Amino acid sequence: MGRKKLEKVEEGKKKDGRRDTGVQAKKGWLYILLPQRKVEEGQKISSKRWVATGLADTNQNLKTAKDMRKSLMSSKNKGLTDDPNVMLVMYVDLYLARKKRTVADTTYAGYLYRSVKIKEFFRKLKLKEITQADIEQFLDYLFSADNCQMRTVKDIKVLFNGIMEQAVKDGLIADNPVKDAMINKSLAQRNAKVKDDDDFFSYREAQLFLKKVESHKLYELFFVTLFFGLRREEVLGLRWSSIDIKAKTLRVNHTVTVGTRVNRLNSTKTETSTRTYPLTDDQVKMFEHLRAEEIKNRELFGEAYKDNDYIFKNEDGSLHYPDYPSKQLKKVIKKTPDLPQHIKFHGLRTSCVSILVHEGFDVKGIQKWVGHKDINTTLKIYAKVKEKEAKEEILHGMTSIISPKSYD
Repeated sequence: MGRKKLEKVEEGKKKDGRRDTGVQAKKGWLYILLPQRKVEEGQKISSKRWVATGLADTNQNLKTAKDMRKSLMSSKNKGLTDDPNVMLVMYVDLYLARKKRTVADTTYAGYLYRSVKIKEFFRKLKLKEITQADIEQFLDYLFSADNCQMRTVKDIKVLFNGIMEQAVKDGLIADNPVKDAMINKSLAQRNAKVKDDDDFFSYREAQLFLKKVESHKLYELFFVTLFFGLRREEVLGLRWSSIDIKAKTLRVNHTVTVGTRVNRLNSTKTETSTRTYPLTDDQVKMFEHLRAEEIKNRELFGEAYKDNDYIFKNEDGSLHYPDYPSKQLKKVIKKTPDLPQHIKFHGLRTSCVSILVHEGFDVKGIQKWVGHKDINTTLKIYAKVKEKEAKEEILHGMTSIISPKSYD
């Protein structure tokens, strides 16, 4: 007869019932009781979940059962709070504190921005008081009062939905009021900004832009971004270790991003974003020039020089804040009326695609060059470039046939 069987027989005369805190005996076996909360018909109900230990009801096994319960309680998801009267603003902060552990800093920064909208609108309400009608009123408010675009409103709703789903799991509310809340599409359309076609350079505009910035201190940064179609975090993340002068290659494998802080990561946005480019002799000379300038600056600033491996930085070696090249580009654009005035820094990356499309490269090749994970992203830009070029061709064609009279 096995040991457990003997133990059960020896202790078989014990009555069922409590053996210790959270440990119960039933029919000669020990069970662990774990607290749990659930919602039934709109009412919160506290109950206990029985967990079989497989241990016979003996004094020797009681300690083992207690240790098992302690381990389960420490690993059990206890929820964000069990306060049924918690204010929404407090619950949002608890939710974000947990999210911070599981998402990238840039993602977390986005959550923080969206959460401010939620907390400002519902600052006086308890979590349990919020209804679907309140949610829809809030979504309308984002359009009408805050002038948010559809994408922003959808992102805020997704975050809010996650918060309320967690509240359901915690047993604080019976149903998620965000889940079935509807976005008012007519409000969204009325509030939508007209998208400007000129969010990238045509090949002619790209040539003009580079001519205008030849003497600019960020010329090489602008050139590399435009030529290779880099993201801002990629061009700022280029290091001397990324350049192989002998092999004439440039490798993109490090990024600089900004969230709640500046992050310097040995990774790219996606797996396909890590890529290697060939360099021309002229481009090698450009990087050799930048290296020589860095050596001069290191000697000039002496001990005050901030030594690091990054290529694009200030004269004293300190690193550019991620927004710096964006602000410099904006100034250049503003001083050049012949260029599209609404281009942002990411527009240089799109402009690279524009040039490649104009030169007749196939979509798959363009996708690999700029590191798009999804070919649909490339196709969307491709279509937009073709549409813009078609309009320009029609303009020139029509002008050669029909022109207004002279007003000189």
